[in-house]
Amino acid sequence: MSLHLSPKASFTNSPELQIACLSSSPSSSSTSSSSLAFDEETLTEEKRPVRFRSASLAVDAATASFGRYKGWGRNGRGKNGRAQTDRVLAINTEMGYIGTMMSPLASAAGSGTMSFLQSGQNTIVEGLPELLKVLQDVAAIHPFIALAVGAFKVAIELDLKRRENDKKIGLLFLEMKDMMSGLVELQNVQDGPNHIGKDGQTIQERLQGHVRSMEQDIRECANVCDTYAKTGILHKVLRGSRWDDVLQIYVRRFSKRRADIEFALAVHLGVNIDIAHRKLDALGSKVDAIIDLLCQSTTPDQRELAAFVQRRGGPDAVLEDETLLASLYRERSATVSTSGSTSSATSRDRVKLRRRESTVDFQALKAELLNDPDIAIANNLESFERKFMMQQTELAAEMRRIIHHQGDLIISAVTAGPHDRIIDPDLRNIWKEMRWRGNVKARHFVLALRDYCLEKLDKLRKNERTFIDCGYPTRVTEQDEWTLEYINVTRLQAIIEAFDDDASGFITVGEANAFTTARPADWSLLHWMAYWAVGWQMAMTHYVVQIDQLLNKMFSVKSLVLPANRRFIERYLDAIWSPITELTLGFRRAEWSEVMREKFERYVVEEEDRMREKLETIRYDIDGADMLTLVTGPGRIEKNVFVLLYLLLKRDFEIMRLARTTVLHKDELWDSANTLEWVFRAVSDRHHDLENLFKQQNHEPAQQFKSFAFEMFNYWHDPSPLWSFDRLRESRYVDHVYSDADEMPNVSPSEVLNHHTDIVEDPLVNPDFIESEEDRMAQGPLHAILGHWCGYIGKGDVYPSHPMISFDLHAAGFKENQFVASGISHTGTRWKLVGVVEQDADGRSSYTFTVSYSARFGPRRFCGALTDNGRVFSGTWSPISHNNDGIFYLKRLSCDTMRFWPSLDDLDLNKPRSLWRFAIRAVLDQVRRRLLAKSRLRERLATRRHYVQLIRTNLDGLALSLAGSGEELEKTKQCLLAMTPSEARFYRMVYEYRLRLAPKHFGINCAHCRAGVTGPRVICLDCHTSRDALDLCDKADCLGAVIGLDRKADLHSPHLPSHRLLKVRKVVHRHREFGSTYRAAHDALLRAEEALSDATLVHDSHDLHEPAESCHPETRAERIMRRELLCIGCQARVSRPCWYCIECEDNTFLCPACESSQTPIKGRHKPMHALVLCQPPRAANQVETNQSEWLGALEAKFDEMQKGSTLRLEALENKIDGLAGHVGGSAADRSEERRLEDRLNALDGKMQKIEDMLGVLLSKLG
Repeated sequence: MSLHLSPKASFTNSPELQIACLSSSPSSSSTSSSSLAFDEETLTEEKRPVRFRSASLAVDAATASFGRYKGWGRNGRGKNGRAQTDRVLAINTEMGYIGTMMSPLASAAGSGTMSFLQSGQNTIVEGLPELLKVLQDVAAIHPFIALAVGAFKVAIELDLKRRENDKKIGLLFLEMKDMMSGLVELQNVQDGPNHIGKDGQTIQERLQGHVRSMEQDIRECANVCDTYAKTGILHKVLRGSRWDDVLQIYVRRFSKRRADIEFALAVHLGVNIDIAHRKLDALGSKVDAIIDLLCQSTTPDQRELAAFVQRRGGPDAVLEDETLLASLYRERSATVSTSGSTSSATSRDRVKLRRRESTVDFQALKAELLNDPDIAIANNLESFERKFMMQQTELAAEMRRIIHHQGDLIISAVTAGPHDRIIDPDLRNIWKEMRWRGNVKARHFVLALRDYCLEKLDKLRKNERTFIDCGYPTRVTEQDEWTLEYINVTRLQAIIEAFDDDASGFITVGEANAFTTARPADWSLLHWMAYWAVGWQMAMTHYVVQIDQLLNKMFSVKSLVLPANRRFIERYLDAIWSPITELTLGFRRAEWSEVMREKFERYVVEEEDRMREKLETIRYDIDGADMLTLVTGPGRIEKNVFVLLYLLLKRDFEIMRLARTTVLHKDELWDSANTLEWVFRAVSDRHHDLENLFKQQNHEPAQQFKSFAFEMFNYWHDPSPLWSFDRLRESRYVDHVYSDADEMPNVSPSEVLNHHTDIVEDPLVNPDFIESEEDRMAQGPLHAILGHWCGYIGKGDVYPSHPMISFDLHAAGFKENQFVASGISHTGTRWKLVGVVEQDADGRSSYTFTVSYSARFGPRRFCGALTDNGRVFSGTWSPISHNNDGIFYLKRLSCDTMRFWPSLDDLDLNKPRSLWRFAIRAVLDQVRRRLLAKSRLRERLATRRHYVQLIRTNLDGLALSLAGSGEELEKTKQCLLAMTPSEARFYRMVYEYRLRLAPKHFGINCAHCRAGVTGPRVICLDCHTSRDALDLCDKADCLGAVIGLDRKADLHSPHLPSHRLLKVRKVVHRHREFGSTYRAAHDALLRAEEALSDATLVHDSHDLHEPAESCHPETRAERIMRRELLCIGCQARVSRPCWYCIECEDNTFLCPACESSQTPIKGRHKPMHALVLCQPPRAANQVETNQSEWLGALEAKFDEMQKGSTLRLEALENKIDGLAGHVGGSAADRSEERRLEDRLNALDGKMQKIEDMLGVLLSKLG
């Protein structure tokens, strides 16, 4: 049956209808008139003429066609049936145009465009299911459009899976939907794809190319939307104009595709071309309106941050200034935390998120912000293609599942009641018997279901017929009798949670159907319920134990990885261990029993295999909530979260094993942590929804989480007991000893890793230019530019502003007069070059090329010409994002020789002399290189040190800092001139590898300078807060600082420089490893104090009883004591203060001088060992001095507060006096006076409380 869809038709938003339509249910549905249809009363007087004129033209054209049809029918009936049919179809097409003119989208061309489009963003989903149903019906008649319809369906499904959406994305899908609605007119072409038009061409031949283009555009646009949705708010603000340019491309493309389809249909069906042109004009006006709205569609947070950026000079100024970028990041954090844009998370969840975000390297954030949208889209393509393929597979599986259950839906009376919508026969019986309507209380439902099954089994045992009064056969058998032992009141909560997906306390028909259709094909309903009653807890306990073991192995293997990988491992573990532990420690465990294992293990293994297969399809890279849903399937995240965590951690553990022998790419474990972060976000979203639901039901969330999902969310809701300082210092975890023999052998890196490994065979080799076949065939100006070029670029008045660049240009085989190149920049970033040769009217050739980077940088455009008989290639360059031109100068010299080419100023000043000096220096360098001259090595070493210093001041890879005095600037220029591209790249690589070796303590900030701690971390052993220890960095100012309660209010007492300290030179995980390290430090401190006390006694005794000149031999004990208390560095006798190693078995002391110098020490002691500081005994006068200094500072602060309070009191008194001067005796005036007096009294009370608290504090300190 053909189904005609008027463009005015509306589509319901019913979830059941969406499911039916998206799964291509065989049942047909008819369209109805719509609230979105044209409503004349909603138009103002000014709007009506424009729309009615357009519609009137269409009506006139259709009327004329109808008149010709009537005449044709009277005069030529039976003579030309095909022509008559074509005329009918033409009339239908023209009438469809009328509908289009009256539709909301066409009305966008009128004066109410903006208001319509804004409302259309909110109602776009309403029309999707019905539109998809109609398109699938049309595709059944015209199979060649199935390609575009399938891509549209997948794109829509992926977009709907996102928890939050964006207005810009909504506008793109609105236009995509409008494009696809153009295919609906094909339902009027009943002859299928072989329908022949006026020119003898079939409809398939005419439209197939357009359909392929539509499918390609949909896929590309879906990738763009996916990339944009994953982009952070800072990137959207700083690259907003570029994103708008990219998104506008697809708005125009979709509009053009719709116009192409409609024009092709008009030509095919013989419609008046003037009508088609008028329709295209209307579409063009609508496109302009959509683009205007697209540029205006920003969130309040984005507008606030954009204003912040504009006040500081615009996006380019912010991107080039690290200080401004850091301030923007802080502004973003403040904006997001106060605006409610993260309303999907509670304050507790936001604290968790900030805690994990603290592990993010700011350099990585800058690298992301520097990415151009085109680069981000290209980098996202591979991940999106995997996601697209998974969604296609998911839709196909859903279709098969629906067809499988079609037999269950055959019922005798469709209108008998709500029970007829139930798929499972037993559920349908009980729903009918209990006379339930659309939903039922979950507790009543489960208890009634259990009683029903008991009754069935009892009748089966008595050989009685079951439920004669019901028309549906029961599926309860005696084989299910064992399940009733577990389906009881004590396990009622678990069964209710399995049915009640949204935890509302009610079970709907949809939830009942979802529960029954999800069960394995050969399981009965009772078997399925028994799994959720007892089997699921046992299965998840198995995975929780496996997760604990994997985490223990990770901590055991991290000490064995290559030093270059250690920082990646530490960052990963800091980000993922604590959230996972909150889930696993909270979960109430129940070990497998052999009986239960036999009943449920097959399904558990199948689920694990299903998720593993999906993870392998996407290469274990989950980059969004939609991807996560594709992996886990629909429903509650807690159902499969432990299985998912186990599979992800298992693969990450294999990466860590490879890290023992392979230098990992910096993004390998970063992506793994990001994948787990999406899992944590899903858990946080679920926790937030449950918390709000419990509050609405007047339940205490803390109590509810102690029973819900076997306490899985208990510590997620309130982690404070788990991470309190008292708990951390006493916590003990399994110290696993790694053994490679216990693990899977011969793991291939290609099977596990997603990124290429950071292995450079010989970074200092400059490959030779190899001419290709296309190069040999090139002629004219193109041939002149091909080959090797190297040189420098300048920016502003500075030349060179960057290290040397080098291009090996080849002819492009895919297009005439184009040349290409590729390589790696001095920052290690891969780039591609595409250029074109142009000739003007006089025959002069110019060359324009663009260099695009894979990350970190935007594209750069170069434009130049050949001079000096083709030996010099020079011109101007600029970033595409702005037009501050610089210069470039390239020569056909080797990179080694180009280092000595004279500067442009020297060439202008005295060219012959400069060239002669160039020749001498180049030849001399070759001789010195062959002889391995020490002077040359010293020069290279000085160049490397200078360049590393430049890198250190600007890590983001932009133009190096060339500001400073003239002498310093000249040294920098000489440094840049002295390096080849491979040398600059090698120096940066070595610097970055060395930077990885320094321990970075993620999430740890110095209590004094507030900076993140990199290098040695110092922990005070005498003071702490309720949650954390007091941490300091290794700077002298910080170690000598007094940390008062004014700087860290939750300290029990001020931190003083005389406190005992622990210094660690390797990363100690702030939760898992802190307790063992803290206890080891205290134990070592006791040993050190005991040894120092004994040494003091022996030393004093030796001085009293033996004069200095005595030559009597020392006793053996004294010699041992003296030997133990020598500094292992300088061999001098140690005295307080001194450092003591907590890891060496023997008493190992270091004096402060040897500890700070980090001189290599022979023996068992290693520089990375942790040390405790043994302080001198505290003298009473020293303690008093420290306390008096701190009290003095506190009193000064109190005086300042008191002065401020006095000023406020005086202002209030002046206000009272002013009121008293003109106050009558009214009751209102007296009330105002009493109110002011009450405020004064309250203020006095607060001041008194402050004074009392200070008095108590002073008494404690005294």
